Amino acid sequence: IGRISFATPDRDLNNWLSWVTFQPMLRRIYGNSYLPQFDYGRGGKGWRDLWQDGLALLLSDPDSVRPMLLHNFGGVRIDGSNATIIGRGGAFIADRNNIPRTWMDHGVWPTYTTLLYVDQTGDLAFLLREREYFRDPQIRRCRQRDVRWTEAYGNQLRARNPAKRGASGKIYRGTVLEHMLVQNLTAFCNVGAHGLCRLEGADWNDGLDMAAERGESVAFSAFYAWNLDRLADYLEAMDRGGTHNLLLAKELLMLLGPGQAKRARLEAYLDVVARDVSGQKSAVRTDELARDLRAKSRDLASRIRRQEWLKAGRGPVFFNSYYDNRGRRTEGRRGGNVRLMLTGQVFPLMAGIATEEQTDRIIESVRGLLKDPRTGGVRLNTDFGGTQPDLGRAFSFAYGEKENGAVFSHMAVMYAFALYLRRRSRAGREVWTALYRMAMDSWTARIFPCVPEYFNADGRGMYSFLTGSASWLIYLVLTRVFGIRGELGDLVLDPQLEKPDFDAKGECAVRTFFAGKPIHVTFVNPDRLSAGRYRVSEVRAGRRRLPMTALAGGGVRLARAGFRAFPSDRDTHLVVRLAQAR
Repeated sequence: IGRISFATPDRDLNNWLSWVTFQPMLRRIYGNSYLPQFDYGRGGKGWRDLWQDGLALLLSDPDSVRPMLLHNFGGVRIDGSNATIIGRGGAFIADRNNIPRTWMDHGVWPTYTTLLYVDQTGDLAFLLREREYFRDPQIRRCRQRDVRWTEAYGNQLRARNPAKRGASGKIYRGTVLEHMLVQNLTAFCNVGAHGLCRLEGADWNDGLDMAAERGESVAFSAFYAWNLDRLADYLEAMDRGGTHNLLLAKELLMLLGPGQAKRARLEAYLDVVARDVSGQKSAVRTDELARDLRAKSRDLASRIRRQEWLKAGRGPVFFNSYYDNRGRRTEGRRGGNVRLMLTGQVFPLMAGIATEEQTDRIIESVRGLLKDPRTGGVRLNTDFGGTQPDLGRAFSFAYGEKENGAVFSHMAVMYAFALYLRRRSRAGREVWTALYRMAMDSWTARIFPCVPEYFNADGRGMYSFLTGSASWLIYLVLTRVFGIRGELGDLVLDPQLEKPDFDAKGECAVRTFFAGKPIHVTFVNPDRLSAGRYRVSEVRAGRRRLPMTALAGGGVRLARAGFRAFPSDRDTHLVVRLAQAR
């Protein structure tokens, strides 16, 4: 507690952010049992919770999160699906309600969180640590049940016993990198009629649960495309560092290389790994694997950019988010109304799929169609005008409640994060500070100081201490607003602070940890310039000017080695001076 704190002119904001940083701690201690509301009071932790709670914790204490990350990879199945609940003692459970299904977004979060760990620490070797795979009766991405599986087999995948036909042998272990490849490559190949990742049981929006046969998620296809591209970046870094070859499960090579018959390749792979794996590993050149992942990323990204950009007559333009169970686009003009979902805008923005022009048009469309005129909060979707039995039960809620058009904090924060990634800091600030104002209107919100899961139609904050939103908010404010983040172990200072973030002297500050050292960073903006108008001109620790490398956009990079001399028991004060951009 207190490892990350902010100092802006708004004292209420500073205090509120202190409470928000506390939320991931509560979830880490109590799981879903803390302040139970409705279905969230039954203990255990969900798959997304594990990885997203880790975001804020990684920023302040990555060493403590490392064992947790390695443990969690043990919940991945070789078919790319995973255990959905982690119970007492870290035990993996297929599903709390004994109704196993595959949430198609579950494969994106382990990669995203793990790469944040690598950036904060520079620990590329972690990607080569080995872990077991989860095994239970569910096979073929939970579409079938293995009647031959028994408890005697155990809950860890085994290699086939070469000495006894049909028998299982030793427990199989693969690298963390292999686990991530399994999740991302199976999703890439699991495409529907429009060439995009199938929706399966649902995605991040649990209420989109009635399109398992023909549904596709444009939104998370974009996220998978981004994951593949980023994995290629880290593979190239490993190659530069001397890791020129990697050992991967022999079966996984079925999903690598060019080829258009994605579903057929996936089904062949699922056939081979349905019960056991061979236990054999094949050497793959690191640079060739990077090129293959990059090509797959471009394949998905170009399809989304070309195929899913919609124009509603002369009106708003934006990306389609989904296909329903009849293979129809979910968005666009329907009669006199325009249907728009925020999710399908967030991830094409975040992944860099949206062009600069498309980015600005999305901001206009979201502002015009999803921004609540009373609160300023961004809604999850427009009113679709009734139930959607070919898409999901989310639309059975009244409009403005839960997954049907509420101001959903998690997606709103991710939207703000995407806007900062695209250097649209004013628009991003507008989004996340609206959540702050809604939460601080305690007479209406009726919550303790925190960011809730969502605000309902009446502006009341609901599910007060669910923390996916909290972790992402701290992650946003520290790494994008203040711009303090790791990059392959080095420190990046790349602020996008706006005029209201600075006090009368043109200063604001944050306290955090980096490379195990407590640092207090003060940004000095004497000319009160707006983001995009300034650059980092110097960084000082006391009287010493620190060596730095300039980055595009006005930020700088400081080598990790320079932090070794900093004390571990007291703050090192860094002063970051901002000057007119050249």
